[in-house]
Amino acid sequence: MRARADERIIRPAMAPRSISISTWPALALLALATAALGCSVPDDEVVVPDADPVVFKDAVYPILLRDCAFTACHGNPDRFLVVFGPGRARLREDTDLDAPVTAEELAVTYTRTRSMLMSPAGIKRAPLLRKPLAEADGGVRHRGTDPWGNAIFPSKDDPRFIVLAQWALAGQP
Repeated sequence: MRARADERIIRPAMAPRSISISTWPALALLALATAALGCSVPDDEVVVPDADPVVFKDAVYPILLRDCAFTACHGNPDRFLVVFGPGRARLREDTDLDAPVTAEELAVTYTRTRSMLMSPAGIKRAPLLRKPLAEADGGVRHRGTDPWGNAIFPSKDDPRFIVLAQWALAGQP
């Protein structure tokens, strides 16, 4: 049995949930309403790429942690794409600032990063690959610049961008 890519990163343990008997009527009604509306998958559905979590952990995550996880940027837990880790924002308040990344932090960061690969126009047009890239090289406006106003990745030839792009494109369906 083949595990999905996001299952290869250790997921935090979660307590099993039980459904009380009083919620069964509501669930049955929801099921009937869903069946009546028809549950078809739209033709233009955007698929989340199956990006390799091991490559993410070993190659992509260090780039994001170093270049994107500052508190004014993607180290801010209020942002959708948040990069948790040592010396940056921590997922749990009781985690020491300098402790190694936890499995839970890595899993959340991976999932959020992977979602940034979704685009109706394909992975090459996805926010993760376009926002940190210089506009002159196909990027889009992004407030994440260095102190001199330069984009995180000045060109598609930047070794860090190449790592992100190879990881993203390897997960294409």
